[in-house]
This record gives sequence, structure tokens and C-alpha cells, in this order.
Amino acid sequence: MACIHLVDGDKGGVGKSFVCSTLIQYFIDHNLDFIPVEADRYNPDVANRYGDLAFQFAIFSDDERQTQADQLRDLAVKQPLIISLPSQVGQPLNSWLDMALFDAADEGVSFVRWFITSGTFESLNLFQIALERHGGNFPHVLVKNWGVSDDWSELASLADLNKLMKRHKVQVIDFPRLPWQESNLVQKKNWTFAQARAANDLPSMSRTKVKRFLKEAYTAFESTGRITNVAISSPAPVKTR
Repeated sequence: MACIHLVDGDKGGVGKSFVCSTLIQYFIDHNLDFIPVEADRYNPDVANRYGDLAFQFAIFSDDERQTQADQLRDLAVKQPLIISLPSQVGQPLNSWLDMALFDAADEGVSFVRWFITSGTFESLNLFQIALERHGGNFPHVLVKNWGVSDDWSELASLADLNKLMKRHKVQVIDFPRLPWQESNLVQKKNWTFAQARAANDLPSMSRTKVKRFLKEAYTAFESTGRITNVAISSPAPVKTR
């Protein structure tokens, strides 16, 4: 069964594009077939960074006449999708999911929502809304982004959210922090992670930090069991793209 990976967060500044780029690099490094999808019309960071890939584009809009995403499920029958979602798209995305989920299993399509959080109340409240709507329909993974926060006390304090997470068996992973200098360079130069770890104009220690970050991120992704057919013991050769 093919899978649609929704890289979500529904809030700006939580690191959705960074996590999505890392997930894409994971699929590339492990020679996994996939179709990348950019759904951010105004700031398509992921499509710009991985511009050599054959991106598909989608639009989720409060005006259903402007939503352009019905092709995604047909694409997912052929290969898994990784969808980079913009901020503040929760309502139109949920409306689309209501219809897409109706007979998705009959079409051989499953879903996973990777929900990126910074640990603030607003971010976690948006996750609770997502869980209340579709937590019983498909797996949700809460991604604690240590690159934007190291305070997760709010998560521990939200009793209703934690009960909901337990009910729906939500998996929680720690997405590692790439040190500021290397993270800033990746974004400033619009590098893929493959380019960053092989950049000759970086000190060897900087390249090591990128490689270590990727190893830790990949381990976190794999721990969920939500990425299938992965040859973990035999990663693909390093690619520049």
C-alpha cells in the first residue's frame, strides 16, 4: 500500500520545511522511490532547495474552488508522496482529507501525518485539533523539533492532549538540532543536505556535524516504523542531489 506522508505543523516557524527536506534526503539516500509535492504557494522552500527533483504541486484553500489536490491520491497509487505543507492550512487540508480518506484503502493508499511542533501551547493546540479530527483515521507522529526549542514542559502539562495521544497511539520522536552555523549555511546557500555534507568549502568538522545530524534524524524517522522497505544496513552512495 502506497503512503502519503503529510509534513504538517499548521504554524509558521516550527521547522516544517527543514524536517521535510530531511525526510526527502532520507528517501534519496536509501534509494526509495517517492514523489515530492510542494503545497506552499508563497514560500516553496522545499521545491526550491531540491529543485532537481520532479516536484508536483498542490493547493489547499479555504475556497474549495481553488483547492487543487485531487490528483494526489492517484499519484500515491504509483509511488509514496512526501507533501510539504504550508502554515495555516488546517481547515482546507482536513476537508480534503475527509473526502480522500473515504475509500483510500480500496485504492491502496494510506496516510501518515508528521506534525512538527515547537512545544508552544499554540503549536500543540493545533496538533490537538488535528488529532480530534483524524487521529482515529490514520497514524500521527508528533515531531519535537529541538532545532527550534528545548523546552517541552507545555507538552507534559496538557492532560487532555496527552490522553488523546494515548488513545490514538501517537508516536513522539525527537528531531535533532543541527548547529546554528551549519543550519544557517544550508538555508543561506539553499543547499540540499547532500550538498552540505560534501561541500569542500566547509571545514571537515562542519561536514561531520551535518552527517551526524542526518544520522540522528534518520534514526528518529526509522524508529516510527512508518517508512517501509528501507535497506537500513545498506544506504545508497552519497549523492550531490
